[in-house]
Amino acid sequence: MSLDQFDSKRHSGVISVFRKGYIRTGVFPVEFSSIIDKAFDIRLESDYEAFYIVSKADVAAQVENAEVFLAAVEKYVSERIKHT
Repeated sequence: MSLDQFDSKRHSGVISVFRKGYIRTGVFPVEFSSIIDKAFDIRLESDYEAFYIVSKADVAAQVENAEVFLAAVEKYVSERIKHT
């Protein structure tokens, strides 16, 4: 099910559309943009750097940010589904 009829094969495409359609329009707070940036940077570095090690503090921060992000998205999607 696609609520807004968007699909992308690249992470950068999804991130771009999310920012334009949900952050810039005020659906989600601007702080979510930095959460996405940090998570994506860590993902890129861990995938492409030979000896990249994520610190325990970075992991804890990512888990906390992911929980906040996920709760907000789940609430939004739940509301959207109720009204469709």
